[in-house]
Amino acid sequence: MINKTMTTPIMDKTVQTGSYIASISTAIGGFLSLSNIALLLGIASTIALFIVQYRRTQSSEIRDLEYHKARMAALKATSKLGCSDE
Repeated sequence: MINKTMTTPIMDKTVQTGSYIASISTAIGGFLSLSNIALLLGIASTIALFIVQYRRTQSSEIRDLEYHKARMAALKATSKLGCSDE
């Protein structure tokens, strides 16, 4: 004798999960036409390139600020020593 009450809830849960997965994949598949895929790839690449450019600009500004501070310190040091080209 097989206990059918133990297999029924497991089977129902598996079928329910499978139907949810099938319906979600069908909905996504219906949404993703070639033009929608191109649109999503364009948006993703634009966001990625914006992040890369922003980080590059920030590091460039930090580098320029450090150079400016070092240059000003060097000019102050030479002016305190009394060095002049005249």
